[in-house]
Amino acid sequence: MRSTLLAVALSFAAAAVHAQNIEALEAQLDKARDAAPMAIKSFMVLARPAKHFGDYEARANADYRRGEKILFYAEPKNLVQAKNAAGLYEPAMEIDIEVKPEKGETMKQPNFMSMKIPSRSRVQDLFVNMSVSLGQAPAGKYTLKFTFRDLNSKKSASVSQDVNFK
Repeated sequence: MRSTLLAVALSFAAAAVHAQNIEALEAQLDKARDAAPMAIKSFMVLARPAKHFGDYEARANADYRRGEKILFYAEPKNLVQAKNAAGLYEPAMEIDIEVKPEKGETMKQPNFMSMKIPSRSRVQDLFVNMSVSLGQAPAGKYTLKFTFRDLNSKKSASVSQDVNFK
């Protein structure tokens, strides 16, 4: 009986040590992410909007008809997750867009998108669906550049994609 109780007690103690190790590791990862530069992973044109993180289906090409919506997917990484007045983590960012035609002037739209995500836990996996319409823009090649700006720090990252209008 004593050996069974001792085994159970040791099992609980081992679980507590593992939980402490995991918490310590998560704290180190949080510090590393806060110190690391912002990065955009898995950026692509989409065949359809993603329903959740990692649920992307890349489009076969970047050729579009006039008036067709251009869908993008991106995974911003290493945002600083400051706690707000309510004690919730709140990753926050704004996304600017630049549209540069092959010939002509670049068009810029600051604050194309903005988001804040209050959460009781740090948000590890964040994704963004973006939809762009160039309306009746003339046929040709365009470069779309997105600049992600972390609102809790001075971090930013940019990605771009060439698209063809036919």
